[in-house]
Amino acid sequence: MLKKCLKSVLFWLIFLPSFYTLSGFIILPWWAQTKLPSLLKEKLNLSISIEKVLFNPFTFELHVNNLALHDTNGSSVISLEHLYVNYEPTSLFKKEFFIKSLLLDKPFIDLKIDTSGSLTLLNLFPKSNSSDANTTHDNSLAMPFIIEHVEVQNAKTTFHDERPSVPFKLEIGPMNYSVNNLSFYKDDLSIHALKVMLENEEKISIASSASFEPLKFYGELNIVHLPLSNFWQYALPSIPVTLSQGELSLRVPFLIDLSKEKPLVSLEKASASLENIRFMDNNKTVIEVPSLSLETIDFDLQASTISVEKAMITKPFVDVQLEKEYALNLVRLFTPKDVSTQPKVQMSAKQEDTTSAWKFALKTLEVNEATIDIRDQNVKSTPTRLAPLKLTVHNITQDRSNSIAYDFNSTIDATASLQLKGTFIPATTLLEVAMNAKALSLEKVQPYISSFTTTLIQDGALSLNSKLTASFNQPLMFKIEGDATVAKFSLADKLKNSLVAWETLDITNFAYTLAPSTLSIQTIMLDKPYINLDIKKDGTTNFSNLLTTSTPQSKMPSKAKKAPSVQDDAMSIYIGNIALKRGTTHFKDASLLLPFATFADRLNGSMSTLDTKNTKPSVLKLEGKVDKYGYAKIDGSVLPFEFKKRAMLKILFKNIDMPSLSPYTGKFIGYAIKEGKLSMDLNYKIQKGLMEGANKINLDSLTLGDKIESKDAPNLPLGLAIAILKDSKGQIDIDLPVSGDLNDPEFRYGSIVWKAIGNLIGSIVTSPFKLLGSMLGIETENLKSIDFAAGEYAIIDSEEEKMVQYQQILDKRAELNLVITPSFNEALDTKVLQEQNITAQIEAIIPKKSKGDDSYGKTIKKLFLQKYSDEDYSKLIKTYKEENLDVGAINDNLIAKIAEGITITPEALQSLATKRADAIVQNLTTKYKIAPNRLIKNEPHASDAIRDEWVGCEITVRN
Repeated sequence: MLKKCLKSVLFWLIFLPSFYTLSGFIILPWWAQTKLPSLLKEKLNLSISIEKVLFNPFTFELHVNNLALHDTNGSSVISLEHLYVNYEPTSLFKKEFFIKSLLLDKPFIDLKIDTSGSLTLLNLFPKSNSSDANTTHDNSLAMPFIIEHVEVQNAKTTFHDERPSVPFKLEIGPMNYSVNNLSFYKDDLSIHALKVMLENEEKISIASSASFEPLKFYGELNIVHLPLSNFWQYALPSIPVTLSQGELSLRVPFLIDLSKEKPLVSLEKASASLENIRFMDNNKTVIEVPSLSLETIDFDLQASTISVEKAMITKPFVDVQLEKEYALNLVRLFTPKDVSTQPKVQMSAKQEDTTSAWKFALKTLEVNEATIDIRDQNVKSTPTRLAPLKLTVHNITQDRSNSIAYDFNSTIDATASLQLKGTFIPATTLLEVAMNAKALSLEKVQPYISSFTTTLIQDGALSLNSKLTASFNQPLMFKIEGDATVAKFSLADKLKNSLVAWETLDITNFAYTLAPSTLSIQTIMLDKPYINLDIKKDGTTNFSNLLTTSTPQSKMPSKAKKAPSVQDDAMSIYIGNIALKRGTTHFKDASLLLPFATFADRLNGSMSTLDTKNTKPSVLKLEGKVDKYGYAKIDGSVLPFEFKKRAMLKILFKNIDMPSLSPYTGKFIGYAIKEGKLSMDLNYKIQKGLMEGANKINLDSLTLGDKIESKDAPNLPLGLAIAILKDSKGQIDIDLPVSGDLNDPEFRYGSIVWKAIGNLIGSIVTSPFKLLGSMLGIETENLKSIDFAAGEYAIIDSEEEKMVQYQQILDKRAELNLVITPSFNEALDTKVLQEQNITAQIEAIIPKKSKGDDSYGKTIKKLFLQKYSDEDYSKLIKTYKEENLDVGAINDNLIAKIAEGITITPEALQSLATKRADAIVQNLTTKYKIAPNRLIKNEPHASDAIRDEWVGCEITVRN
C-alpha cells in the first residue's frame, strides 16, 4: 500500500511538472496562436491574428509577436509587433499583483472616422447590453497592482476622418513611453516619460510624476515646433482664411490634483510661442507672424485666474482691407461661414456668474517691428503702410472698469510718423490720447472729402501735437485741442488748377468739439502763401461752387430715425487773426477789355476774424509786387460763407508791363501788344446777389503789335478806338461800369462787360467826332462833311470853321488821320454842269465887240435850232408870250431846254468830286499847316444832296 502510494506520489511529482512545463512551453502558446483567434471570432466577432506566442512557465515571461486586430476588409486596425510581460508570481504572497516589466514594441492603432461620424474601431467590438450598462461594478482593486517598468517603443497611430470635403489624415509616431514604479499604493509616485515624433522630429514630450492614491499629476509638457496648418484646416473648416504655415511650441509645468472636491489644476510659469504663422486669402498673405511668444503663464482652476506676464509679437505683417460698406476683411476671414445658421447659445444665470468669476490679466503686450498695410476699397486710394510699428499695452484685464494704458509708435509710408500714448476704459469707452504726428500726408484725405468738395489736395504734410478725449457712449463726446503745422500744402480745383498753396501753416491753440459742433482756431500764420484768383468770363471766380450740393433731406430713407445726439445746427467756426508773409498770388480777369493775367510776389497781409456766428465781414488785405516794376494791392470785405450775400473787392494794379500780356490780348482782341503800361482799379460790390462793378483802366503809351487771328477776338476797329482814346501824352483812360444779378441763372458777367465794350467801340465807329468833341471840349456836330455848291469845287467861307476844328483834332490826337471822300450828286451837279456848258457855248459864239444888237438872244436861238426845229422854237415862243414872260425869262427857259440835250459823263462828275477833295487838301495843308500824309483821299462816289442845294464831301477819321 505504501509502495503504491509512493508510486502515485512519484507519478504526480513527475507528471505535474511535466504537464506544467508542457502546458507552459507548448500547449498554452499553441492554444493562444490557434484557438484563441477563432474563439474570439466566434464569441465576439473579433478578427485577431497572432503569429507567435512564447511563454516561460518558470520565469513567467510572455512573448507575443505580431498580434493584430483586423477589420472586415482584413486590414489591421490594431497591431503589435512584440509584447513582452515579465510577471513576478512570488508577489502574490505579499498580496499584490506585481509585473516586473511590460514592453510593447511597435504598437499601431488605425483610428478612422467614416462619413457618418462613427469610429470604425469601435464598430469592431460588440455593443454592451443595456442590462450590463445598468449593472453596478466594483472598481476597487482586490489587491494592489504594481508594474515596476512599462515601456512602449516605436508606437504609431494613423488618424483618418472621411467627413471633410478633403479627407483628413495624420500620422503620429514613432512614440516612446516609459513608466517606472507604476503603483497603486497610497502616496506612491510613478515616473512617466512620453516622447512623440511627427515628421521624423520629436515634437511632443511629457515628463511627469503621478500617484493614484491620491490621484495627482505634476510635471512638464513640452511641444516643439508642432505644425499647425493641417490641424487648422481640419479643426476649423468653416473659417474662410487659410493657415498655410505655422508652428506651436509650449512649455507647460503643470499640477493636477483630482483628490479634492474641487479639482486643482494649475500651471506655473508656463510659456508658449507661435512661429512662422501665415494666414492666406486666395493665395494672398493676410497675416504673417514670424514670432509670437507668451511668457510666464499662470493658471489656477480653483482661483479661476489666468495671468500672462508678457505677450510679445515680433515683426508681424497684417493686410487690412476695408471692403464694401467698410466691412473689415479680417472679420470676414475669421468668421465661420455658417455662423448665421448656428443657434445662439443661451447661458444661464449660473453659467454667467461662473464665467464672470474668471479673472484674466495680461500685464504687458508688445508688438515690435510690425508692418500693417491698409487699403480702403470704398474709395480710390493708395494703400497706407505702417512700418516699423511698435505697440505696448499694459494692464489688460477682465475688469472693464480698469484703465488700459497704451503706447503706439509707427512710421507711415516711410516719411511720416505717428505716436499715440494714453489710456482707455472699456466700461465707459473713455479714450484719452496724447498725439504727436509728423509729416502725415494730406493727400490720403482726398478720397474722403471728394463727396463734399470739388477741390483736390495735391500735396501737404500735417504735423500735430494735441490731446484727444472721446467717449462713445450716449451722448457722444469728442474733443481735440493742440497745435498743428501743415507744410508744403497745395489745393487745386477739379481741373488741377492751383487754388491755394503755402510753404508752412502754423495753427496755434485750435480746438474741435463734436457736440456742439465747433471749431476754434486762435491764430494762423502762413509763410509763402499762394493764392490763385481767377475771374472768369461770366464773372464767377475759381472759388465759386467749391462745395458740392448736399443730399436733399427728401431723398433720405423715410424710416431712418434721427439719433438723439446728432445736432441739426451747422458747425460753428471761429478763426482768429490770419497773418501772411512772403506771399504770392496769381490774378486773372477774363472779363475785361484786355483780359488780364499777372503774377505778384512779396505779398504781405492779413485777414481778420472769420466767424460763422457773427455778421461782421472779414477784411482781407494784401500788398505786393507785380512782375519787375509793377505794384499790386487787394482789399476785400467778404462774408466767407455767404459770398453772394455780401462781398466787396478792390483790386489795384499799377505799372504793369503790357507786352507780357500778348498771349492773352492775342486771343481775346486779336493783337499782340508792342509796348505800353497798364494800371487798373477794379471794384466789385456784391450785396444780396446784386453786383455792381466800377472798373477804371489806364493804358500808357499803348501800341498794338502784329495782328493775330483768333476766333475769340471781336471784329472791332480797335486801332481806331485806341487812336481816338489816346491823348497827346499817350494816355488812355476808360471807365467801364457793369452790373447784374448773380441770383439770375442766366446772368453772365462777361456778356455784360463785352456789351459795354461793344457799345463803346460802336459809338467810336458811328460817331467818332462826337466822342472826340466830348473828350476835347469842342463843337463837332457838323464835322461829318465839307459842303460845296452844286457844280462847284471852291471852298465857301462857311466851311473854314470846320477846317480849324480838324486842325485841333489832329494836333491833339497824333495817331489820327483825316479821311476825305470825293463826292458828287448826280442830279444836282449834272444840271449845273449842263447849264455851265450852254453858258460857255454862248460866251464863245457872241462876238466880244458886238453892240446894240440882240446877239445874246440870237445865239440862244441858234443853239436851240441846232437841237430842235423851227416849229418847236415857234411853239415855245408862243407859249412863253402867252404866259407873259419877259425876254430874260424866255432866254432862261430856252437855255434850260437846250441843256437837257447836253450829256455829262460820269468821268466829269468824278473829276468834279476829285477837285473838291483836292481843294480841301490844299486848304488844310497850305492854310492850316497839316501834314499831307495825315490827309487820306478815298475814291470818288455819289452822295445825297444837302437841302437840294449843296453837295458834301464826307470827312472821317482813322488811325
